[in-house]
Amino acid sequence: MYLRYCLNVELSSGIQIETCPGVYSPAEDTHLLLSAVKVRKGQRVLEMGCGTGIIALHCARTGCMVVGTDISPDAVENARMNAAINSLNLEVIQSDLFDNVNGKFDIIIFNPPYLSDADSKALSSEEIGPRVGGESGHEISVRFMEQAQEHLAKGGRIYLLVSSESDAGVLESARALYSVRKVAEEQLFFEMLAVLELKILK
Repeated sequence: MYLRYCLNVELSSGIQIETCPGVYSPAEDTHLLLSAVKVRKGQRVLEMGCGTGIIALHCARTGCMVVGTDISPDAVENARMNAAINSLNLEVIQSDLFDNVNGKFDIIIFNPPYLSDADSKALSSEEIGPRVGGESGHEISVRFMEQAQEHLAKGGRIYLLVSSESDAGVLESARALYSVRKVAEEQLFFEMLAVLELKILK
């Protein structure tokens, strides 16, 4: 019943996004995650690791109260710039995961770094960008899921992007903490991407 009143967030040509040097440019994973998110007007939404702010701004356009965070000061400024370009209200703060985040949210969205240290060695620095998720690739996602429970409102949902490059470790941790449902997936040349919808176990 609850989801009946939610709307899919769709990519809009009406939102202009500029990407600054050093900030992850929206790509297939961004668009897949965006397509899986369901929100309704008035909800409190947190986008973790917001980068350019593209997903956060689409949520803001639907009438949500949105906070974006990123560990990178360049990404924080980039997201603020894009909010100003599009005349949308978006609070953006610099934070290592939830370190500087207060309150609870109805929706939490995260496209985490998921390359392992070994995988990253085969790529150039431009290809890697901010996508290294630790020695095994899933350490940041696991830390995020452990912390996110304290910031998820009753009945809230998490949308987490995972890659076949590191999804085994993510899924093991997710199922220990949340009910897990796959809500979108896409096969790319070298990996399978999926979006998980997480809810706190009752």
